[in-house]
Formats: sequence, structure tokens, C-alpha cells
Amino acid sequence: MGIETAKPQKVQHAVLVFGGSFDPVHQGHMAMVQHMVERLQIDEVRLIPAGQPWQKARLKASAEQRTRMLQLAFEDTLTVPFCIDQQEIERAAAQVPSYTIETLKNLRSQLGNAVALNLLIGADQFHNFATWKDWQQIFNLANIVVAARPGYNLQPDELPSEFAALWQQANGTIEDLKQCSFGKTWLETDLAWDISATRIRDELQQQGQTRETTSLIPRKVLDYLQSERIYN
Repeated sequence: MGIETAKPQKVQHAVLVFGGSFDPVHQGHMAMVQHMVERLQIDEVRLIPAGQPWQKARLKASAEQRTRMLQLAFEDTLTVPFCIDQQEIERAAAQVPSYTIETLKNLRSQLGNAVALNLLIGADQFHNFATWKDWQQIFNLANIVVAARPGYNLQPDELPSEFAALWQQANGTIEDLKQCSFGKTWLETDLAWDISATRIRDELQQQGQTRETTSLIPRKVLDYLQSERIYN
């Protein structure tokens, strides 16, 4: 299956779409989002906390707690407006399977075709991308931006052949992403953060606040975690 040819057009509004478990929210999430806001000249950020990710173990923090963490983390730091979109949480509450493709279809329906949707994912998600539901259609709904560690080297032969071919076909430049509302890909390696939410949770559960966790979690979020006793 191919992808539509994404022709440059006058993009009226650029949206960064960033989903995740956020269990907990940490400085890496914040740095990655702000970096791409500046890099792509983003007008708005949509933060999408997952319901119950089908490829992950059960979450520790509740949907309400993770939503609150996102609000605390980003309310004083982002330089553009942001929205915490709870559609995946709502689908999970209704016991409806939730997939990225459905989230993007809903956003495209809400925002229209003149809005650039830029889906931000990490390197681990990138390598599992071809296991996502209707993953080929995602290229026809959004630009795909992969945030990787400095020095990360994309090896197409390590990817499923169909995915590697589509990725190469859609590969563009930062300027392409600014001009196309969907259908372009970009690998961003100018990020220094390499933080594991799992490691943070384990440390909070075993040792409580340490110098490391204090440096990796925003102060307001850390205070909230302690008051709610989420991980201890």
C-alpha cells in the first residue's frame, strides 16, 4: 500500500500531537515537546494520555492523576497553547479499544485538512510502528516525527520492508513538514534526554525522592506524586 503524495500547501495551523502513558510525566517529555515546538514552529500542542496501552503493562497512576500531572508539568513551561485531549482515556473507560489511527482520524475531522498534524513518537515506538493498527493510513493523516537520542542511526534494513519503503518515500525536511499537513517523516536526533519512566517509578517505589528523581521530574509534579502517594 502506498501513501498519498503530500503536496506543499499553505498550512494555516501547525499542531504537535504527543501521546503517551505519562506514568509519570518527566523532564524528557517536556524537553522533547518544547524542542519540537520551536523546531517546527508549532502553534498548538495536543497532549494525549493513553487509556490502557495494549502493548504495555498496567499503568500505576490513574487517568485522573496522569491528566493532572500533565497540567502541572506544562502549564508554566510551554510557549504555545496546549490541550490535554482525553479521547483515548474516554474510549478506555467505555471499554472500547483505543488506537493511534482513531485518535488521528478524530483530530483530522475536528481540525480540518489545512492543519498540519505532526505526530511525535520516540525511537522505541518507531521500531514497533509496523505493529500498530492500520499503520499505513497514519501517513495519510499526519506527518511523523521521531525523536531519538544523539547519535541514533536509522538502519532501514532493521525495519519491516514495507514500513522502511514508506518511511523513505515520505522522508522530508523540516521545511517540508512546515508546508505539508500530512505525509512527511522526520528523524530528530538533536535531543540530549534519555529518561526511562519505568526507572523513575521503580526508584520512587523503592527509595522515595532521590537526587536523581528530583532532577528528572518537575517540582510541581513531584510534590503531587508525594501528596497522592502514587508510587509508594
